[in-house]
Amino acid sequence: MVRRVAENFEQQKKVHSAIIKIVAGMSLVMILPAVLIIGVIVSNGKPLEVGKKAPEFGLLDQNNNYVKNSDYKGDWCLIYFYNGNRPDGLMQARRIKAHYDELHKLHLRLVGISYESVPEHHDFAEQLHLTHDLLSDPEGNVISEYSAHTSMNQMAKNIGYLLDQQGIIKKVYLELEPESQLLAVEKDMRELASL
Repeated sequence: MVRRVAENFEQQKKVHSAIIKIVAGMSLVMILPAVLIIGVIVSNGKPLEVGKKAPEFGLLDQNNNYVKNSDYKGDWCLIYFYNGNRPDGLMQARRIKAHYDELHKLHLRLVGISYESVPEHHDFAEQLHLTHDLLSDPEGNVISEYSAHTSMNQMAKNIGYLLDQQGIIKKVYLELEPESQLLAVEKDMRELASL
């Protein structure tokens, strides 16, 4: 009887060990691809470098006006990338609206860029009462040039660039929650614009 209990115990240990190996293997097979996919989506290109001139662009705004980033020379400017009417884009727009007066007092121009069409930007701006420029980049050329593209179709990375009056990148805000990003921008503007 004692020998039989010992054999059962040894067999149970082997079964238990085999189950752990199977579960660990399955977890690896399921988790590893997810981690790789998320890594590609999130870090698809390095942000532009601080101290460099921001790349030139020209896009249509929500009112169908052709806007170039050289139009902002002489002003501090935050160029941010967002995802339109998706939940993260809506939250970001609401936070910008809440901070708009403070950012305006700091003499900061805001420029949002996304894949959405001009009519979609127009409706989005009207719906949320946004008065700053929302630029349409349906082909994603500017989004890619500013390293805001992801491997997911028509999705921009949450990234913002603070430019000085000469169009030089002074700060990069990467993957911050909208509230944290705007608070960081306000803090940086108080420090940098006073120099």
